Amino acid sequence: ALTAVYASFRNSTFSAVPASGPCTELEYLSDNAVVRGTGGAPLNIQQGGINSTTGGVLNDMWTYSYKGISAANYFLDNFDKVKDLYSEADFNKLKAEALFIRTFFYNELVVHYGDVPLMLQGAEVGSGYDRMPRTPRAEVVKQMLEDIDFAIKWLPNIAYTDGHAVQGSAVVLKCRILLNDQRYSDVAKLADYIHDPNNPFDLADDYAGIFFGKQENNPEIMFSIQFKAPDDFHALDQMVGSRMTIFPSFNLRASYEPNDPRIKMTMYEIGDPWPNNNKSGKFEEDGNKAEGLIPFTQLAFKKYVNPNVEVPKASTLSDQHIVKMRYADLLLMYAEAMFESGQGNDPLALKALNDVRQRPGVNMPVKPQLTREIIRNERRVELAYEGIRYYDIIRWDIAKDVIPTVQYDESGRMRKFDGNLWPIPQSQMDIMGDVWEQNAPWN
Repeated sequence: ALTAVYASFRNSTFSAVPASGPCTELEYLSDNAVVRGTGGAPLNIQQGGINSTTGGVLNDMWTYSYKGISAANYFLDNFDKVKDLYSEADFNKLKAEALFIRTFFYNELVVHYGDVPLMLQGAEVGSGYDRMPRTPRAEVVKQMLEDIDFAIKWLPNIAYTDGHAVQGSAVVLKCRILLNDQRYSDVAKLADYIHDPNNPFDLADDYAGIFFGKQENNPEIMFSIQFKAPDDFHALDQMVGSRMTIFPSFNLRASYEPNDPRIKMTMYEIGDPWPNNNKSGKFEEDGNKAEGLIPFTQLAFKKYVNPNVEVPKASTLSDQHIVKMRYADLLLMYAEAMFESGQGNDPLALKALNDVRQRPGVNMPVKPQLTREIIRNERRVELAYEGIRYYDIIRWDIAKDVIPTVQYDESGRMRKFDGNLWPIPQSQMDIMGDVWEQNAPWN
C-alpha cells in the first residue's frame, strides 16, 4: 500500500515516464532553460498569456499532486486497522513516510496555486468534497509543518538508499516550506542538522556521478525517484540528450564564474566531445546524428544524460534516478538562512557555502564572505537543471525581474511573466461552480 503512495511520483511532472519528457524539462519555468515547441503550455508560458485553460503542466501539477495526496490519505485512513501488526516504531515510520509524501505534494500546490483545499481524509461520494472551499495558504502550511515534524521524529536517521524517505529527506522538505515563508531563523536551526555528528550525508566525490553513473548509495542524494531498466525506465536520454527538447539559456551560461568545472558537467558547448556526432565526435551541427538540431543558444544539457549512448532513440532504456533532494542544497539553504537571519558572519555559514564550492572535482576558490548575490548565484550554478531554480526565484520574488531577460527563440523574442501564482485549472473551477474564486488576474 505504501509502495502505491510512492508511485504517485511516477509521472512526467515529478519524475519521468516512458516515451515522455522527464520532470527536468520543467526547468524552463525558470530563467535557466528554454524549451522547444511551437504550441501548448510551454509556448504560452514562455511568451506570456497563460490562463485557466492553458493546460499542460498548469493542469498536471494540480492533478498529480492531488492524486498523490489521495493515495496518501487512503493509506492513512486504513493503516490504523492493522496497527496491532507493528511495533510502535515501525508503525510510525510507515505513517511518517505517507505524511512526508502528502506534505511534499501540498508544498507543490501552495507554491503554484496559493490557497488550496486541505483534504486530510479520502473523499467519498456524498461527503461534500465538491463544495469544499479553498483553504487559506497559512492553514495548509500549518498542517504541513505538523505532519513533517511527525516525519522528522519517526523517520530513521540513516543514509538514503532504497527510495524510502529518511529523516534527512524530511529535514530538507521542512526547510523548503519554511524558506517559502522567509522563516530564516527557523531554517538555520533546522538545517544545523548538517553539523550533527550522526548526520549520515556528505558531498559526493563526483558531481556528475550524482545524476548518472554513481547514484547507487550516493552519500549526497537525500531523496530521489528510482528507476531500473528494463522493466522500469524512462526517455530522458532521448528527450534531453537526442531531441534536446530543453536546453540551457544564455542567462544560465553567463551565471558561471570563469573556469568553473560544473559548466562542462552541466552542459555541452560547441566543440565539446559529444556522442551524437559520428563525424567529428564534437558538439556541432556538421555531422549531428541526434534527433534534434543544435539549439540556437549553442548549448545542450549534459547533466543527467548518459554520455555513452550514441543517438538515443525510443528503444533506449534510461533508468537514471531523478534526484529531488541532495546534501549540497541543504548546505546552501543553511548558508542562506544564516545570512538572511543576520548570522552571515558566523564562520559556519561561510563554511557551508565554501564546502559546496570546494567539493571534490569542483574546487572553486573560496569566498571570503557571504553576500546575498553570492549565495543566490551559488544555488543557481550548483543546482542548475534540478528543478529548484524556479522555486527560488518565486520565493525571492524576483521572477518578474529575471524571466523577461530570457531569450526563448532564435528570432530574439524575450519571455514574459504572468505572475507568481498560476490560475486554478478551469476543469476544477467548473466542478466547483461558485464555491471558489479564481486567482488574480484571471478572476
